[in-house]
Amino acid sequence: MPEYISWEQVAGYFDGDGTIATSDLSNLPYKLSLSLAFVDQSREQIEMLKRFLEKSGVQSSNVLKTSKGTAYMIAVSRFEGVLTMLHEMIPYLFKKSNEAQTAIDYYEGRTQGNELIRVFSAEVDAGRRERRGRKVRIEAPYTFAEGDRIMNSNRRAKLRDAFGRYRAKVTPEDYAAITVEHFEKGMRLCDLVKAHPQYARETIRRILGKGRGRVLIRGQDSVGKSC
Repeated sequence: MPEYISWEQVAGYFDGDGTIATSDLSNLPYKLSLSLAFVDQSREQIEMLKRFLEKSGVQSSNVLKTSKGTAYMIAVSRFEGVLTMLHEMIPYLFKKSNEAQTAIDYYEGRTQGNELIRVFSAEVDAGRRERRGRKVRIEAPYTFAEGDRIMNSNRRAKLRDAFGRYRAKVTPEDYAAITVEHFEKGMRLCDLVKAHPQYARETIRRILGKGRGRVLIRGQDSVGKSC
């Protein structure tokens, strides 16, 4: 079997047996992830396609069996790889040219995720795209770049919150209260964590001398007791 030597050949294959799969990996209405998948009963053909992509600088998945075990597949999921393939194939695509162009526009910030889903649905109605059932409606009212910025901003906020809790400065009053509650009243660590939810478990361990590091005391220039 002759090797693939051009993107025109790959585009012809994709027009017939390829697909652009969408997934909302964030489980939030911010950003969609796209994958280009190729399926065939011939493992030799799939491996040949994989070799062509590797020579072209596009990284794909390993050769996998489909869920029913009746065919083989590979997928390209990395952002750069998906864009490269779509740009290379689109001059030669016919059946999948609309969805390919919309996918490019979404990844390059010219359209929102909801428009991408709308075009894909229209292609299903036109008989040019296979219908795939979804249990949950996807809402992505942002471009890829906008969604990425929102997700990164939320992630940084969560990290700041977590870091703040784990590196919280303890008030002198709380420091004294936790010490008394444990050493004089016999409260266990789990009870102290419930009684003082503003502090992380490790912070309370440090106050009790059971954790590594030192406790920061508010209003003091230096670090508090070693723990």
